[in-house]
Amino acid sequence: MLGLSNNNQENEKIKNPPSDDSYSIINAVYAKNNEISVESLSLTILDLINADQIKCDIDLDDSYEVGKKLTPEDMEKMKKITLRITNKGELKTSETLAIKLLKNMNKNKKFNLKAMAKQSNNTSIANKFERDFTEYVKAIENENAYDSENYREFLKNGKLTKNGKEIKKEWKRFENYLKSKDLTEKYPPESEDENSMQMIYASCFDIEKDALKNRENNTPLTNFIDKDGYKLLNIIFNNALLNVSKKRKGDGIFYGINDKYTIPGGG
Repeated sequence: MLGLSNNNQENEKIKNPPSDDSYSIINAVYAKNNEISVESLSLTILDLINADQIKCDIDLDDSYEVGKKLTPEDMEKMKKITLRITNKGELKTSETLAIKLLKNMNKNKKFNLKAMAKQSNNTSIANKFERDFTEYVKAIENENAYDSENYREFLKNGKLTKNGKEIKKEWKRFENYLKSKDLTEKYPPESEDENSMQMIYASCFDIEKDALKNRENNTPLTNFIDKDGYKLLNIIFNNALLNVSKKRKGDGIFYGINDKYTIPGGG
């Protein structure tokens, strides 16, 4: 099943990520169309929450899921999800820029998702967000020696190489493990840290809610995902780009924007 061998020791490896690529690159190369989208930014924020660089306070008991269209009810739920930037120590450039972006967007170190969503409707805030996001993308590319055409031995001239296709198959097997109830029960995460790490990987493939169904909600990060926080971040960031006064073309910045989730109350 899922290309696993009959050797138990080898089977256990299904729970191990097949390469050391960053979350942003996994999302771009193996889940999207080679472009660094706002999902990369959201993944960085998930990682910062997991590292306790961003505190997450949630005043919601039950699991929550955003529907097909963002509603005023969703906005009220978002009011109960608060992020507080507490970064200490050394961070990668992309992480520092992600935190700077949040501060600029919210004009504060502490904010709830409803307030940030409303800010994304403001044209001047959106314009600043777009400039900050462009800096962030460049940092991700520099840190990983990546562009949409070439990456290590996996991507050449915009196409997956033989090695790239093989590693993509491995990532697909890992993705299948993350959302499989049977495989997760057989090879469960052995700690809270591993559980959270697996949830960030699941977010790379947009299967985070499916993966969480098979895992404990036992960390601030898993609780954030349980309340659809990752999806809400993507909605807010996409909405900001939709409200930029002058859209640029040809730089990949606007890849993946979906206007069906425009924030209520926008212009």
